Amino acid sequence: MSDLVATPAVERRASGRGLLVAGAALVVVAGALVPFWTTNAPFLLMLASQAVIAAILALSLDLLTGNTGLLSFGHAAWFGFGAYVAGLLAKLVTPEMLIVVPATVIAAGLTAAIAGAVLVRQIGKTFAILTLALSQIMFALVFVASDITGGEDGLQGVPVMTVLGQPVVQPQTWYWLLYGVLIASLAASLHIRRSPLGRAWLSIRENAERARFIGIDVNGLKLLAFVISAGLGALAGALLALFNGAASPDLLSWFESGKILMYVVLGGVGTLVGPVLGGIVFTFAEHYVSSLTSAWLIYFGGLFVLIVIVAPGGIFGALGHVWRRLQGQGR
Repeated sequence: MSDLVATPAVERRASGRGLLVAGAALVVVAGALVPFWTTNAPFLLMLASQAVIAAILALSLDLLTGNTGLLSFGHAAWFGFGAYVAGLLAKLVTPEMLIVVPATVIAAGLTAAIAGAVLVRQIGKTFAILTLALSQIMFALVFVASDITGGEDGLQGVPVMTVLGQPVVQPQTWYWLLYGVLIASLAASLHIRRSPLGRAWLSIRENAERARFIGIDVNGLKLLAFVISAGLGALAGALLALFNGAASPDLLSWFESGKILMYVVLGGVGTLVGPVLGGIVFTFAEHYVSSLTSAWLIYFGGLFVLIVIVAPGGIFGALGHVWRRLQGQGR
């Protein structure tokens, strides 16, 4: 009798998962078709490309904050670091993407490993403030080394990127390239979340002392999350510099770090998919709202407060709530 009762419930859950997977696949395909929908709107395609980079950046922060609970107020440090390193490599060494991007990610990972060895030993507000200090140090270095970085004018004249020697100039090609990186990064992040490593990170987020008590190397795993997060953030910065042909000091500013944090909170901290949505929604909303009023930050501040109060789970949490309601009504 129990098997007869349980079977419909199991079937409903399997059906729900199937619909969810099908819906996710449709969204991925729809995203890949954006260049065909924007044939007569080249600026919209460029904005979509910027949104994809923002999504990668948001995902990089959520890998740290959402997995381990470490809140970074200076994540823009790695975004700007990646942009400047990639830009300099493209100008001074080679514009080949398959060389520039991996070298940038490795450089960011090594730098993060050195800085993170000290930072991850801190907790709570101390860690957050120290990350902000790190980003401001990098911001200042841009002006100290102005002969190399261009100082206030930024790094200009980054050459056109090539892939296997072929220049990438078409906006559609650029979009598909960026979109492919986003999908690969998201798929890898979701896989890690389901792996033993991801579960260990989540145990640290929930209770670091208990995780340490059962034998988990808390500081070591925090450092690993910090390095991976920095590497992915630098990847986003490298892609932006190669896409725009320039890097600006603003990429390292505290304001940029605040925007990245808003991407994550808007989408839903710890959900991985949510911050991706948050980065995309924020980029489009920022453009259109700022074109209507110079006081757009006031509206975004109000929206941010409203989301924290009404939907603490962000966009992803709200969508999940709607999905569960629909599932409940379908039983």
